[in-house]
Amino acid sequence: MDIRLATPNDAEIISALNAEVQQVHADALPHLFKPPSEETFPASLVRQLLADPNTYIFIGFANGAPVGYIYAQIIRRAETSLRYAWDRLYIHHLSVNQAYQRHGVGQALIHAVVRVAKEQGISTIALDVWSLNTKARAFFAAQGFTVYQENMWLHLSG
Repeated sequence: MDIRLATPNDAEIISALNAEVQQVHADALPHLFKPPSEETFPASLVRQLLADPNTYIFIGFANGAPVGYIYAQIIRRAETSLRYAWDRLYIHHLSVNQAYQRHGVGQALIHAVVRVAKEQGISTIALDVWSLNTKARAFFAAQGFTVYQENMWLHLSG
């Protein structure tokens, strides 16, 4: 397996790799997430993200074929009257083709992001995961992530 930093030439690959995880979200929460299409995570948006020096997208390859990606961004917050300044590496997306899950691809992608955080002197990596996604929650816990904040909602019908 190989992991490498994406380039603008990889935009179509990353866009295509997003379809599987987009479908998982659309199936679970169809009132929030659109089914995958060319518009849900278009290559043009991926190119814009890759142009941002605070954005890191890595692609995982198995036998030369792309099988997953991770999209992370450095977020820096200035000190306020309430909080100290902080820097985080925030993982926006992690997607591994189902056929390659549980083969170390996701773990290798997480390790690539950990290396970036260490190189940038950032001590915290954060992400969001849907409470109903028990598979993802278990994966992230196995990688050492712990819950530090919970979001709740009251969904009103009508």
